[in-house]
Amino acid sequence: MKQDHQTSFGRQISAVPIKSARVVDEENLLDKWQLLSALTDAATDFGLTHRSLSVLRALISFHPDRMISTARHSCIVFPANRTLSERLGGMPESTLRRHLVTLVSAGIVSRHDSANRKRFARRCGAGDARIAFGFDLSPMARLAPQIIAASEVASNRRMHLQSLRAEVASLRQRLIDTQGPSDLTDDTFKLLRRKPDEATLVAALDHLDVQLHASEMSDADAQNERHIQPEIKTYSEKPTSLKKSGPTDTPSFEDVVSHCSEYQSFFPEPPQNWQDLSRCAYALCPMIGIDLPLYGRATQQMGAKRAITSVLCILENIGRIHNPAGYLQRLIQRHVSGGIDFDYLLKRCTTAPEA
Repeated sequence: MKQDHQTSFGRQISAVPIKSARVVDEENLLDKWQLLSALTDAATDFGLTHRSLSVLRALISFHPDRMISTARHSCIVFPANRTLSERLGGMPESTLRRHLVTLVSAGIVSRHDSANRKRFARRCGAGDARIAFGFDLSPMARLAPQIIAASEVASNRRMHLQSLRAEVASLRQRLIDTQGPSDLTDDTFKLLRRKPDEATLVAALDHLDVQLHASEMSDADAQNERHIQPEIKTYSEKPTSLKKSGPTDTPSFEDVVSHCSEYQSFFPEPPQNWQDLSRCAYALCPMIGIDLPLYGRATQQMGAKRAITSVLCILENIGRIHNPAGYLQRLIQRHVSGGIDFDYLLKRCTTAPEA
């Protein structure tokens, strides 16, 4: 039995003989959806757009198994252009062809054409052996190390930019609080509505910091002129579980996933590393009332792993914490002033220690 699909683009190459049976090493199998997720993070490094990724997602959906192999010609899909277009919500075939060429040029997929450039699969003898012509997904599996590495770099770069944006927003607000709105704060607001690069954000930070420092110095001089008698206050605080902050108080990945479980209601796939938990925390913040600039500031001042842990612990106790944003703000202040015992925080996940 044969299924024929006509394609109207691409170079013509001769069919390459395929063995009637394959033996796939299980160590060379990779999760196609996890690879797609990593490639989405690193899209710009491979010259891909969100439309190209949509076409790739559609191609992947025609492969029946979740795992794909690095073996050449082991993961061939053969949908017709019309079928692909329908799965993509009616994407024009001219646009579809352009993005398919992009995927091939980037080395994410490869073409395995029949002699007449038709896409089809045909069974060869008894059993499940078959010969297929179409788009081979195995190059994406072979590129997995590069894709994952680029994804981690892109994720770190994105978190760094988020932290810079959060700091710019914070300084802008402090300047408004001390001096009121100005052309500088208006320009900064317009800047934050765009997608500035790192150099632009650093320059904005420097400019705001200079203006804020000048304002604070001016206020201090004015206060000194009016100063008569210093006021002495004695502060007392309840005993807390604070300890001096240092590299040893960073929670481990294993401790976090063993004590926190509520996030699994939103992300059933088990996290494999801190990068997975970072995606969860970033997506959870708006859901539980924590704005992303505040999360960015937590990441910058506490460190990414501590900020992630804080968000997941807040989610564990969301029924008891009436103001998650205020709670995270207090954790940031505690960390800056003295440090937080994250072991204690994780162990008290079910009882929500007061912040």
